[in-house]
Amino acid sequence: MRDAHDDVFARAPRRGARLGFPCAGGVHAILCRVVAERDDAAKTSNDDASFSDARTRDNDHTKKSTTMSDDSYSLRLTEDLSYVHPTAPLPSWIKGFFITALHCNDNAIVDACIEACEKLNDMWFRVAYEPHRVDGEKPFTKAEALWIPGCESCAFIALRPDDTDANVALLAKALVDECREGADWVQPTHVARIVPVERCAAELDLPALAKEIVGRHFPPRTDADADAEPITFEVHFENHQPLYRYHASDVNRIVASFVPEVGYKVDLKNPQKTILVINAGGSAMMSVVENYDKLFHFNVNRAVHDKLSAHVPRDEERTTSA
Repeated sequence: MRDAHDDVFARAPRRGARLGFPCAGGVHAILCRVVAERDDAAKTSNDDASFSDARTRDNDHTKKSTTMSDDSYSLRLTEDLSYVHPTAPLPSWIKGFFITALHCNDNAIVDACIEACEKLNDMWFRVAYEPHRVDGEKPFTKAEALWIPGCESCAFIALRPDDTDANVALLAKALVDECREGADWVQPTHVARIVPVERCAAELDLPALAKEIVGRHFPPRTDADADAEPITFEVHFENHQPLYRYHASDVNRIVASFVPEVGYKVDLKNPQKTILVINAGGSAMMSVVENYDKLFHFNVNRAVHDKLSAHVPRDEERTTSA
């Protein structure tokens, strides 16, 4: 029988590489070994030749040992594929989280993915999220790490199955709140940010993606709402190793053009809603969240330090109490 750890690295054709984490114990050592072997191989061969050889090896190996994942239409390979050159963006139907690492070493993003998956797959976290689910919502069964094609410094955590109705913004908020409240089980040591993503698309398909996401969260308001206080919003855009570098002004213009003029107003200081747009590798990702600044831009590490600073008296307070 094949060991579950054989599936630590897997790749979906034309969709980048998948990082599977069946369990945390023992997996970290395997990840480090794989990264080390990748680095050694890179020193002794040309990049183009290595990629060509790897692709040939993949095709031969697929014929020998290939299984189909139960919850997604992607091939699971046992071959060592820690990273692949960008061939296509992330699948458009997945939802989950954009992950950045707290540290800058070679294994930083791998360690961050292991940690993020542990938190999301934790039984107690599921129990805490259960009361917030809406009736009829299809829950996620597991969180799975994926490489973002073309972006080695960040990663993506996908929720499975692909058609889950889980609210990624609510899940990310719950993690930030748990960190801020000091819950022992969720204190991060490798993850910096865990940003919710409702949908992905090719970076050049950003207008179509914006139309779908904005239309979902900014419905046209009726004449009865015209005299009511407008709902405020902002557009927050980030580039992370993009294949095509958008300018923030262009993204703001494209995304905001799909927000109805009646009943909505731009507010860059204290918006009620924030439209998040991330361009990483060849993939564009979007979501709409509330209280973005109060949630530390979904930086769980900052949330932990905010909790600590709230309990550590300032120097002048120490002096006064003394």
